[in-house]
Amino acid sequence: MVLVEILFGILGRTAIRLDGDLRESWGRPREHAILATLLIHPGRTVTFSTLIEWAWPGESASPRDPASTLHTHAARLRKSLARLPTRPTVAPGNGGYRLQVDKSLIDYHRFRTLMTQARDHARRNDPVKTAELAEQAINLWRGAPVEDIQSEPAEAWRTRVIHDEWIPAQLVLLEAWLATRQFDQALIRLNDLQADHSLDVNLAKLRISALYGLSRPDEATAYYLGIHNRLRYEADDVTVDDLRRHHETLRNQRDNIIPAQQNRVPRQIPHDVTNFVGRAALLTVLDETVRESRTSGVVIVHGMAGVGKTALVIHWAHRSREHFPDGDFYIDLHGFSGSPAIPAGTVVDDFLITLGHPPVENQTPREKEVLLSQLLADRRALVILDNAASTAHVERLMPLLASCVVVVTSRQRLTKLSRVTGARQVSVPPMSTSEGSELLTVRLHRHRDVNRDIGTYISTLCGGLPLTITILAQHIANRESARLNDFIERLTTRDLIGDIGLDGDGASNTKTFFAWSYRSLATPERRLFRLLGLHPGPDISIEAACACDGRSQAETRESLGILLGAHLLEQPKTFDRYQFHDLLREFALDCVQEDEPPPERAAADLRMIDYYLAAAIQALKTLYPGQLTVPELRTSDKFPPVSFGTPLEAKSFFDRERTTLTAVIAYGAERGNHSHTWRLADTVSTVFNRHGYYEDSRAVLTVAVSSAAAAGDPDGEASSLTGLGMVLTILGDQAEARRCFTAALRFAEQAGHQRGQGATLHQLGRLEMACGNLPEAVVLFRRCLRFVQAPNDDEAAAWTYCRLGQVLRLLDQHDEALVHLHQAQFHAQRIADASALATALAEMGSVFQDRGEHQQAATYCRQALSVVDATPIADLAISVHVCQALAEITNKLGMHDQAYSYARRAIDVSKRTHHISAEARSWEVLAELSFSRGETPDAVNAWRQASELYDRIGNHRQSTIIRAAMRRAQARDAEVPLARNESPTPRRSSSDVVDR
Repeated sequence: MVLVEILFGILGRTAIRLDGDLRESWGRPREHAILATLLIHPGRTVTFSTLIEWAWPGESASPRDPASTLHTHAARLRKSLARLPTRPTVAPGNGGYRLQVDKSLIDYHRFRTLMTQARDHARRNDPVKTAELAEQAINLWRGAPVEDIQSEPAEAWRTRVIHDEWIPAQLVLLEAWLATRQFDQALIRLNDLQADHSLDVNLAKLRISALYGLSRPDEATAYYLGIHNRLRYEADDVTVDDLRRHHETLRNQRDNIIPAQQNRVPRQIPHDVTNFVGRAALLTVLDETVRESRTSGVVIVHGMAGVGKTALVIHWAHRSREHFPDGDFYIDLHGFSGSPAIPAGTVVDDFLITLGHPPVENQTPREKEVLLSQLLADRRALVILDNAASTAHVERLMPLLASCVVVVTSRQRLTKLSRVTGARQVSVPPMSTSEGSELLTVRLHRHRDVNRDIGTYISTLCGGLPLTITILAQHIANRESARLNDFIERLTTRDLIGDIGLDGDGASNTKTFFAWSYRSLATPERRLFRLLGLHPGPDISIEAACACDGRSQAETRESLGILLGAHLLEQPKTFDRYQFHDLLREFALDCVQEDEPPPERAAADLRMIDYYLAAAIQALKTLYPGQLTVPELRTSDKFPPVSFGTPLEAKSFFDRERTTLTAVIAYGAERGNHSHTWRLADTVSTVFNRHGYYEDSRAVLTVAVSSAAAAGDPDGEASSLTGLGMVLTILGDQAEARRCFTAALRFAEQAGHQRGQGATLHQLGRLEMACGNLPEAVVLFRRCLRFVQAPNDDEAAAWTYCRLGQVLRLLDQHDEALVHLHQAQFHAQRIADASALATALAEMGSVFQDRGEHQQAATYCRQALSVVDATPIADLAISVHVCQALAEITNKLGMHDQAYSYARRAIDVSKRTHHISAEARSWEVLAELSFSRGETPDAVNAWRQASELYDRIGNHRQSTIIRAAMRRAQARDAEVPLARNESPTPRRSSSDVVDR
């Protein structure tokens, strides 16, 4: 309540708030008078003479020394005020005292503020809010102002405030109540007021209005005659004549009702939609709303253009007519159309005509509104206000229709109207696929037979919009000779907002309906809408939208809210992301081509990809602090610097934007932003690889190679070729991978780029490992070390030592392998590279496993798995590598169930990430486990899987070894037919390559 904010009261006896209560018993009477005088004029100096006049009534002897006496009283007053939670200042100066205090803490000044707000809402024809504010203001009065002060100035001020402020406030409240048809409440208040102000003509007029509103005309006339006779002697002729005209207007409005028309039941709802389809859930919601509201209430039905709001409401109204025996009213407000919007005044006139009361000459708008309100007062009627542009378009009508059920349809959400009236909101989504397919079938009845697949396809292509489906159905029906399948095959979403529906009988295609919504927007929102059409991803964040827009985040967020309210954008998943309906995206692309100059489009494209590049680089740095990144290339300052507080935030960015990043890379290449594109692809592929998204990585790196070449950047081309070759190796395309590495090495050698040469040699070594050429792999990794040691590149050194240690282990050179793996551990720990550290630890475990020291091996591998599992983004490739090792080790330790669990985990992750060589090795491990437990059929099946995968990636050598193991197993040899018994290749296959 407002009272809790008040510290001082003068609307009644002078009071101050002590211990939470507004107390009138405090201090001495003269202190009351001094404080009241200061409270009336806060912040202003009140002279000694004025204070004396207020505090010492005429009969009292004035003090001989006013300054000294007032000083004493001021000191006492300060003691009383010191007990307040907020202590005001009573300061002397300029021959008086000044009270320094916030005016809003004084009930009188708070009253005036509230009434100013109430009158402002009254001018805007918002009677509900007007009444709320006026009632708050009037409730601050506890009695007559400064009732405890009896001096002559106090009495004069008290009288003025009552007549000039209190009674006018009551009039504002009463008029608001009458406007909202609260006639009983208004009459009760008038009974109290007129007891003391019986000859106030304004109160008399309001009483007559209330009585007519309550359908008590005889009582109204009797009261009028009585007060009129009294005023003839007490008031001037103008006042008496004003009262007479007021009564005659109300009486004539009632007397002019023709009895036959009084019983007329208006039925204005348009024809129902033939063969209405679907929407059962929405119809139920509307039914429930009527049951809850009984005889009156407001329902807002909102949704995007073409979604079928009007058809839904009209169909529902026809089947619900029994609930509205006194009629139904309908008007298309043309809020979004090619015609001017219908104003509220025209609606009032149309409804009066429908009710048999056409407006008469010289009748004021207010008189017509009152008449309509009275005519509808006793009716159980339905009013449909279709196609409203905004809350402002209809809010004047709401009080007049207070006794009816009002359904408002709009492309806007009308949240203000909902808040003011308590309206129920019903959002109309696009049709489901099955509903859309059924609608198409119904609309093509007798013209074409549509099978389910075609119906589903068209419904999906139309985005479930009934308008578009209907327009397309008509288009097909008018071309009976054309082959439907041929037409459907060529049909695109762009066609649906193009010429389909334009037949010379007025603009009736989907684009026209969308354009009405688009044109209703203000300039900033129109510009943002069309620029968002450039964004290629399925949805967009506020930060990316801000980059497209080029304005501040606050401005962009406000415009996004407006687009959301207009159903030109959607928020289907989270509150901080936005997306288009498919057809609206096509429309936005049309708008950006037609309305946005080419230089502005190009600038928006560059800002967008610039944002994604900056964000991806920062997210990568946050996730992997030791990871080298591409040179930054920020060309725009139209969005704030991007940062991520924690690795989890950075991980979340890549999770959310995975699909969008892939789309932006393709879009950037298409638009010629090649320098940004290859950098973004290089950055994104690093995370894709660590997360196992190898197909996505191949796609973006293929684009990166082309973009780097187009940008004339040999370093970028070499880096992209190396990355692409690495992914192709993982995916089993060894020949293409070799071509990429060879080309990348040539670029690096020509440029004298040491790190580039080292990276390419590293990947060539991995390729040789995957193909089983271990000695050649050792040579390549040793060459690589010469390049990575010179520039002190810890990341490259860590991974090269890992690879060299791994291949030496596979060649049974365990001591030298451990030396290199410890070097890898050192470099990985130095830069906090969890992936490299886990790989080094896992390889050490494998060395000890090969030596038969299984406990030591298990310790190292479990440490490796702990490192992997603790990272924000689980490194799935290394997780596979470690699980393979742990499966073998725990099997040797007799922990068969654990071993099987590790092997299955390795297979599952390898499949999910499409890492063929890792999957082959995982099946191989599972086969060995099964055979060691005597489960020969399971082992043979697992070996068969492994052999087929090895053949797919060109590692025929390992595949041959596996097939030999299968034959031995089927012959039920006594020993486990490990690959190691068949060739110099150790138990760990050379194909077991981790993705770095």
